[in-house]
Amino acid sequence: MNPFATPVLGGVNAAEQFPEGYIDADFTYVYDIILTALQQLRDQAVPIHVDSDFALRAVILSQNTGAFSIRFSDSQGYYLSSGFILSGNFLSGTVPYPYPIFPELLLPAGSRLGIEISDLSNAGNTIQILFRGAKRYHLP
Repeated sequence: MNPFATPVLGGVNAAEQFPEGYIDADFTYVYDIILTALQQLRDQAVPIHVDSDFALRAVILSQNTGAFSIRFSDSQGYYLSSGFILSGNFLSGTVPYPYPIFPELLLPAGSRLGIEISDLSNAGNTIQILFRGAKRYHLP
């Protein structure tokens, strides 16, 4: 089963793919940052749009020019890991692959996904991270 795919693609009945009264639409938030040598940034955030909740299903390292470590927190400030995750954990050799968030993390409309990030490359580092998931719209 692909944990960041919609439930219907994982073999779950199409009638049960969304919570009752909601509908999901595939969406990706993009986080771009340029770090200087050994720079550490706290209290960074990806703001969640106010039109819908966001169900985070995977994190993808789209681009980086050096090593870094990162830690995420949910909309209430709770960390998703006990420590920082090394950028190499988002790669298979040199090829990026999705880092699944399972079960999905629901971020309320108007909230944020918190980020702490540190450069480990001792040089400039251009980073792009994709947060894959679905916007969850409430049906009237």
